[in-house]
Amino acid sequence: MKASYIIVSPISVVLVFVLATSTVTAFVTQSTNCNRHSSTSTSLHSTFAQLIEEPITWNSVIGEADRAFRRGIQLDKSGQPRLASGDFHQAATLYQCYLDLPENFGHVTSLTEDDCRAVLAYTLVRLGFLNVDALSDPAAAIRLYTMASEIDPNPSAVSFKGIGTAVEAAGGNGNDLEHLQQAVAAYRQALERSQKASIFFYLAVALERLGQKEESEPILESMQRSEAPASCLVDSWGYVRWHMRKVPPEVLNLHLGTRDMLKLALDAAMPLIERQRESKFQGLVCEFGVGSGRSLRMTQEILPLDIEIHGFDTFTGLPQAWGSEPAGAYSTGGIVPNMEGEVYFHKGLFSDTISPFLNELGDDAFLAYANIDCDLYTSTLDILESFHGRIGVGTIIVFDEYICHPTWRQDEFRAWRECCKRFGWTYEYLAFSLPTKQAVVRVTSV
Repeated sequence: MKASYIIVSPISVVLVFVLATSTVTAFVTQSTNCNRHSSTSTSLHSTFAQLIEEPITWNSVIGEADRAFRRGIQLDKSGQPRLASGDFHQAATLYQCYLDLPENFGHVTSLTEDDCRAVLAYTLVRLGFLNVDALSDPAAAIRLYTMASEIDPNPSAVSFKGIGTAVEAAGGNGNDLEHLQQAVAAYRQALERSQKASIFFYLAVALERLGQKEESEPILESMQRSEAPASCLVDSWGYVRWHMRKVPPEVLNLHLGTRDMLKLALDAAMPLIERQRESKFQGLVCEFGVGSGRSLRMTQEILPLDIEIHGFDTFTGLPQAWGSEPAGAYSTGGIVPNMEGEVYFHKGLFSDTISPFLNELGDDAFLAYANIDCDLYTSTLDILESFHGRIGVGTIIVFDEYICHPTWRQDEFRAWRECCKRFGWTYEYLAFSLPTKQAVVRVTSV
């Protein structure tokens, strides 16, 4: 197999290089414009349905590349982005080898050449997202999204939107806003293919930050008058704009991925977290809303190995409906993630598990860091009320669904603001991410 790489086309050499020199991770979205491939739209739709959703008996009908692709999806759904990346890597490489030398690599896939090209582009888009969101490598994401747009005969808006967001996530040189100009160009290409509100939003924000308000303002005003899925974005940007107004635009990054947001927060919390080495009851690191364990695994990667992490969840999904998500959404069927090391799970409702946990630790236990990913107002309120008296100056909290969704002012945001007013907490924002909807806060007084 390795010798084959020497004789394949230049694009596969680049593909192997990009995938081999960057750790590729989890997936983001299953939104790919399958029907854009008019010559194979019907077969491609069924191909995606089979590869992504339908049960498959692993036999000779399914090739090695198809198996790797399917394993990547399954691992990603189970919250294991690093393992998923290896299988997506393998699938992408084998698909490209098949396209270059179908007579030698026909055994790796059951797809036709046209379908294989489309699935390869789709795989690269997923890998691009994983690099920017879960692997802290937006530079690799830019290359992968770009390759997807070049390989796909009918590039989707997702590829160009991904280029734009990855360029913004990578940031500039700290001296100018040239990276925003590059992002704007990518968003314009995306809009030629799709008129989605999120693309208009990212374009308008980038234009505003470049000082091109004559173009950005009409877009934002139109979105503000639209229905909640669009207007909430503008409302969120107004809030973020105000609270980030003192940050120099050359260094303000509004597109950090999930892992980078967690790292920023954990780095800020480390002076408190390190007190665990004096007493394991101090400097608590907690996650509320664990699900499959995706973000908890990122947290464990970032922290020293001897730091304890506590995860709280029912593992049966949302206790009540949230927006379009029904009660029970995000359930793992009661299954707790399989994680090694100093990770401890507390299974049940927050109202039933947090207080007994804290009582057992004693009065000296305090919160150094929390990742709150429970979406709901009531659940967030349960957490914050339970930790009253244990949140102190320097405590860092990441809110996962803080902005950029239709009910953002009524959920985690509302619970946090109410508790701050009731308990006398003051705070500052360290970061916002428009694509991940996250916010990082640091408590400044209690």
